[in-house]
Amino acid sequence: MALGYVGKYGQLKVLSTEFLSLKFMEELEQKWDDFIKILSGTTYRREVDEFSALYKIPDLIDVVLNAHMMRTMQSAAFAAPPEARSFITAYLSKWDIENIKLILSAKVLGYTVEQTEKFLVVQHDTPAGILAGIITKDDYKTMLAQKDVEGVVNSVLKYGYGKVLLKYLDSAKRNSDISEMVLALDLYYYNVLIEEYKLHNITERIIGEYIAESIDVRNIMNMLKGISYGYKNLGQYVIKGGNIGEKELTEIASKGAEYMLDHIPFKINDAIERYKSEGFLGYIENALRRELYKKYISEFRHSSFSLAFIFAYMLRGEIERDELRNIWFSRYYNISKDRSSALKIAKYVLSEN
Repeated sequence: MALGYVGKYGQLKVLSTEFLSLKFMEELEQKWDDFIKILSGTTYRREVDEFSALYKIPDLIDVVLNAHMMRTMQSAAFAAPPEARSFITAYLSKWDIENIKLILSAKVLGYTVEQTEKFLVVQHDTPAGILAGIITKDDYKTMLAQKDVEGVVNSVLKYGYGKVLLKYLDSAKRNSDISEMVLALDLYYYNVLIEEYKLHNITERIIGEYIAESIDVRNIMNMLKGISYGYKNLGQYVIKGGNIGEKELTEIASKGAEYMLDHIPFKINDAIERYKSEGFLGYIENALRRELYKKYISEFRHSSFSLAFIFAYMLRGEIERDELRNIWFSRYYNISKDRSSALKIAKYVLSEN
């Protein structure tokens, strides 16, 4: 047991009681017309009060849920002892990367600053990276103000992200396609995460196993998207560090999406059948994440005084955000009950104990 985790464990244990129960979320689904009003009666009130005057529904929902999740991430970041802080920083950089992807996509599609900034994953007008000590608030303002993809890339050159993106800039400008940039950011993220795991001698084996299977999930989705878009060299989309090797992945992917899905080490038969019927990759991605959470989150939660417990807390926050988004947007955009139910995760991976 690492002594640095003892006091922090108690803090997060108390904060964990603030997560919404499964029963609450099920009841909220039946009363979605009062979604914001009901959330105001919970710890979400802080975000609802702050943003209600600035945004209207449906944008307000995304802003509130993202901001609240990032408050959860902030608590987790502060709970990390010094020896694990760089690793937690590397993990939290995923939200910076998601924000950069969003901004790049917005520039390609010609969206305005106002259309883009409301979807950034921030907490009280504070981008995720500030929690991890990476991209600053002013940097985000600069990125949003750029007129095109090149401007965005140049604005983050002082960070590792910018250097990664620069090599794909000419191709993105020529083809108005940022898919290579998106992949490069994913590769960069996992490379840094693995290096931090090794560098800081994280001794919790389960964390390394979770990272490896997370890479497997990402690689499977990269292969499926590559097949869907007709990419030729699928091997270049494989992130190193997973349990499934590049050769095996590219070999089964070369035989088509359905063959590949029948040969992956995840039991997601229902999602595969839905995908075959509707061609919607969201079923697959959701099911893979569900299986990953099912395997690890309970063990993480019961790993007291450890980095794994901090991970459990962060994952719980991510799951809650995604579940609430699914509840709201499924009803708001009149998504079928069948599809909405198939995209649920919380009831399969969380317990009330």
